[in-house]
Amino acid sequence: MFLRALPLGLVLFALIATAGCRKLESARPFEFYATSEMTSATLPFRDAIPASYGALVAVTSSASHPTWAQAWFLREDQTITIVWINARNGALVDRVVMIPRK
Repeated sequence: MFLRALPLGLVLFALIATAGCRKLESARPFEFYATSEMTSATLPFRDAIPASYGALVAVTSSASHPTWAQAWFLREDQTITIVWINARNGALVDRVVMIPRK
């Protein structure tokens, strides 16, 4: 009797254990492939956003990555710079996107 119930018990345990699992958030939610108009650069600091990026003009988020926000900065030469910030722990993605304006 016990040997028959054991496989069923293991299956039920596996189902219950995985039912409470959540997908882990991605450390890098956005992969960026630069085009001829947009460029990417490495963030010079891991714990700060350079003042040279200019004034913060917007903050947006994505429903597919709710813990990540995009901070949009406008430089003096009108270039838009986007920095990704983890709203839960303050981590910054080391790549930024720069969009030149003409």
